[in-house]
Amino acid sequence: MSKIRTYQQQVQEALEKGINTVEKQHKSLAERPFKLAEKVEKQAKSYSIKSVRSKHDDYANTAYEALRVWNKRLGDYATSLISRFDKEATPAEQSEGAEKPAAKKQSTGTKQSTAKKSTAAKKQSTQQASA
Repeated sequence: MSKIRTYQQQVQEALEKGINTVEKQHKSLAERPFKLAEKVEKQAKSYSIKSVRSKHDDYANTAYEALRVWNKRLGDYATSLISRFDKEATPAEQSEGAEKPAAKKQSTGTKQSTAKKSTAAKKQSTQQASA
């Protein structure tokens, strides 16, 4: 497994742990006011604390699940990007022929510059001969 894949997995795991920690803390903090409200509910007949609590829990669960889906999609996208780079890098690293095209490019550039130089030399000798 490549280093990039390892880093990507570590980031995803860290995000997942962070989401779980925030969710746990949020539910823990939300627990107190609901318990107090349930005690007071007997006096306030117009509101059902249990229904408010149920809605809160539904919304919170939806939000945390959406974050998990986002983290999964982000991880899948990162994996696909990393796969592209790994496929491109692996053949170049393993193949000795990867260096040869670079050498050809240099030699092609050398041939072109040599051709330019010889053309320039011919022009100079032609000008000198005619002068």
